[in-house]
Amino acid sequence: MAAIVALAVWSPERDRLWGDEGTYVAMTASLVRDGDLVFGEEDRRWALDRQTGLPATVILQQTPRGITYSKPILYPLLSIPLYSLLGEKGIEVTNLLVLAVALLIAWIYLKRLGSTERSFWTLATFACGSVLLVYVGWKMSDLALFSLTLMGLLTAMGGRRLQIEGRKITMPFGKLGAAIVGGLFLGAAVSMRYTAAALAAAAVAALLVERRWRRGLVVAVMAITSFLVIGSGTVVLTGTSNPYKAVRSSFNEETGYPAGESTVRARERFTSRPATQSTTWRPSVDVRRTAYSSLYFLIGRHTGLLFYFPVALVLLFHILRRPDRVSWMLLAGLAAVVGFYLIWMPQNYFGGSTFVGNRYFLGALPVLPVALRRLPSARSLAVAWILALLAWGSAVGSVAATRELDESSQAHVHAGIFPLLPYESTAQRIDGQTERFWAEDYVRFLDPFAKPAAWSFRLDSQRPTTEILVATDWPGTPLEFVVAPKTADVRLEISDGRERTRFSMPQMPSSTPGLLQVPTGPPWRRHAFWWNAGKLYNVRVLRFVLSSASGADVTAVVRYAGRGRELAALAAELLEPSAASQVGAAAGSETDLVVKVRNTGRRPWKREGLFPVSLGYRLLAVPGGEEVARSAVPLPNNVRPGEALELPVTIRWPAEADTYRLVLEILRRPPVQLGELGRLTLMTLDVEVDAAVSPDSPGP
Repeated sequence: MAAIVALAVWSPERDRLWGDEGTYVAMTASLVRDGDLVFGEEDRRWALDRQTGLPATVILQQTPRGITYSKPILYPLLSIPLYSLLGEKGIEVTNLLVLAVALLIAWIYLKRLGSTERSFWTLATFACGSVLLVYVGWKMSDLALFSLTLMGLLTAMGGRRLQIEGRKITMPFGKLGAAIVGGLFLGAAVSMRYTAAALAAAAVAALLVERRWRRGLVVAVMAITSFLVIGSGTVVLTGTSNPYKAVRSSFNEETGYPAGESTVRARERFTSRPATQSTTWRPSVDVRRTAYSSLYFLIGRHTGLLFYFPVALVLLFHILRRPDRVSWMLLAGLAAVVGFYLIWMPQNYFGGSTFVGNRYFLGALPVLPVALRRLPSARSLAVAWILALLAWGSAVGSVAATRELDESSQAHVHAGIFPLLPYESTAQRIDGQTERFWAEDYVRFLDPFAKPAAWSFRLDSQRPTTEILVATDWPGTPLEFVVAPKTADVRLEISDGRERTRFSMPQMPSSTPGLLQVPTGPPWRRHAFWWNAGKLYNVRVLRFVLSSASGADVTAVVRYAGRGRELAALAAELLEPSAASQVGAAAGSETDLVVKVRNTGRRPWKREGLFPVSLGYRLLAVPGGEEVARSAVPLPNNVRPGEALELPVTIRWPAEADTYRLVLEILRRPPVQLGELGRLTLMTLDVEVDAAVSPDSPGP
């Protein structure tokens, strides 16, 4: 509880509502305001204004009723009373109340499996030795789903007799009443997420294997009835019975809300960028991805049971030590839910982009206390607490250290044990991340500690370690980076967990002082990403630590070059060099040249990108070679190999008459760090710059 309070105090206020959370809050507000879930003008104004002044991002669907919200309706309906009294905080209070009721019923059940003290500690570990309580603060349906499922299983199975140490144990519910209530709760849970049907079926199967036919039939009938009633309400309020399979799209202030002035433009997104494009029941079976997903389901940085739900593993261990037929039936329901996400749709198994722990597994967690035949030992509960406290300690330390830099829901993973866990990256976006396609590879920033620009990112020694994910479709190493330190005495360490390389900047002597070749170990993952599901990529997570020997604050700009294909040596041919060489100049004047040049290299010259190319000149003192002036002209367009370019260049001569060396060259940015790869001399010409003639001087 102390850890939860600390996180609540230290975590930044998350004023922005988006995705599932934004949609559920908007649905509740809409029901209170006008009693329907059609997205109209008042809904648009609410989404844009909201209470904090920040726009809300909502998920909408196109149905026969028009544009409506695209989430199950039961959770907003449950939240109406307290939302009307307390505003958005009322939704969190609703979470807390339904959880408290579910845990109270669970305690009644557990007390009949052992002593009051042992049942208390079992329930306390179940509720607090995990991230369960964190979901109270999220205005989403996951905690309500957990609570309804737990209440449904407990009441449906409540009359089950157990033989414990010679005592017959029964739950204090009337048989018929418990079956009716349990079925209603389970049907309600199914309406919130269809995978809960596996748990309802498991409860019915458990009753049937005990030959309690009548009770099992009542639970099944009431679950189906409850589901159909809520489904009918969904049709009335939204125009569709399945909000997950309607044509959906996400809307915010940038993409437009489908009401008001932006109606036409916004509605086009339903056909151009639908979030759900098919209603197929065919599974996307992928053995390789399922294997990876199973690993992350157990020990992943954002989803692993080991540190997010250690109590689940402890309870599962005790159930499997002495299972009976009922326990096997309930565990089969649990396995069906887990299998659905790991086998049927492994690309989305961990529950979207805003989560702490596996929120899809949260709805199946209630199976475990119900399937127990006897309470866990104190030693087993201690194991769960040790793992939970390790995770909480890491989370609190990470949030305390990074709360001013990371305002996302992932601020807890930057310190302690979490950076040691494998990183899962199957979603298109996770809080705080930025995606780039650089050097024909995929680069994702896993934290907000670097400052990404269009084609580079900046490191600061005063910020925590920066992590980036790099996915390549080519074998081997090393990876190449071009680093431009802003000051001297810069040290950079780059590691991928298996290889660690340290550099002192600038790298001297070197023909390319800023080009770093970083050896890496074998990829820790081969994965098909969302943009190309049929192709496997080599995935690495790289860590960057910037420092200086003196301890001073230093910065550096880094460009990812991949395997260096964009850094092939420049090659060019100057066309009509005689025209360019006929240069005369007066001090302080300008000379206009038209330079014609052909790209004779292997790679195109790109106007923009990681290493943009330009045509430039330098003026050097003769003798001595000191640089007097320089300038560069961006290319008007990309120039492919073999193509010629004609570009005007204006040379501005110094104000002092003297002899200067004009160096006309092709430049690749950043030329200083790239050295020989950053500039190619086209022509060198010594020019005598005459003294300027004053307009007031006498004529000849």
